[in-house]
Amino acid sequence: MPRNRLWLPPLALLAILYVVWPWLGGSPFLVNLITGGVIWGIFAVSYDLVLGWTGEISFGHALWFGAGIYGVALLVQATHIDTMLAILIVAAITAPLSFLVHIISLRLRGAYFAMITFAIAEFAYLLVQNATALTGGTNGLTGIMLSPYFLDPNFLYAIPAALLLIFVLGLRAIGRSRSGRIVHAVRDNPTRAALFGHNEVLVKGITLSASSALAAIAGGLYLAYQGMAFPDAMSSNTGFMVLLMVVIGGADSIWGPAVAGIGLYLLENSLTSTTAHWSLWLGVVYVLVVRFLPNGLGGLGPRRLWAPRGQTAILHEGAGQSRTKVRESNLE
Repeated sequence: MPRNRLWLPPLALLAILYVVWPWLGGSPFLVNLITGGVIWGIFAVSYDLVLGWTGEISFGHALWFGAGIYGVALLVQATHIDTMLAILIVAAITAPLSFLVHIISLRLRGAYFAMITFAIAEFAYLLVQNATALTGGTNGLTGIMLSPYFLDPNFLYAIPAALLLIFVLGLRAIGRSRSGRIVHAVRDNPTRAALFGHNEVLVKGITLSASSALAAIAGGLYLAYQGMAFPDAMSSNTGFMVLLMVVIGGADSIWGPAVAGIGLYLLENSLTSTTAHWSLWLGVVYVLVVRFLPNGLGGLGPRRLWAPRGQTAILHEGAGQSRTKVRESNLE
């Protein structure tokens, strides 16, 4: 076996253990807690496509998370179909709907794009709160008949855990492909990319629609986890929390936001049970990461960990220049 593939068997074993560990004796409380963290990890990975891949900041990403929650809840209530099938159907519907919304929103740039996404999400949030007959209003929707396998805590963990692993590996592979390099090149230099025939609005619109579909999958899984649909899942607090996860995880990586999503969810739930000032401690974590890990958790690596402090920026700059050259060559 080639030396560069010697790490595949142990990583495959770790991946299997990561999915099946609840059957190896995990406590029900811990399994339940980490399940929520894994689902938020999927949500954070979906937002990494927004911030890391397109370079845009959206304050309305919680809209698609909430669309997954309410879409699956209403579909299951109306048709009594399999819950996982309902999640996939809602994600498939969310993608083209998101594409249309973002094609319009991308006519604006920077802060204007962020504000219009925030306005659309807030409108949907208020609509869900006031459409009492359909959504249950502020009381949400309860009594949703989920598929039996989602009632088993071990399977409820294993399904999102396997999906998170698939999404991280799949997006990592796509990011290294020609399509991924085109997306990154459009982000870095849209004018140069346009010279090679790549439409910025179209490329970003497709990427953002994929991001929204992943967020809807996370929302559907969160419905199965909570057992109810509630409007707070679409609030601005949810959108800002997932933004914080990606910043801490590092927008230039896929695994960083996934780890940060799990970690921050566990940290928040631990702090809320011990102190009323949990948001203050989350702020402290954010400040420490920005100060000592400006590239987030994804910026950690053997070269950066052991390089002298003055050489870290040089390594980062050199890697960025190399990536830019590769993207430009793949556009030609």
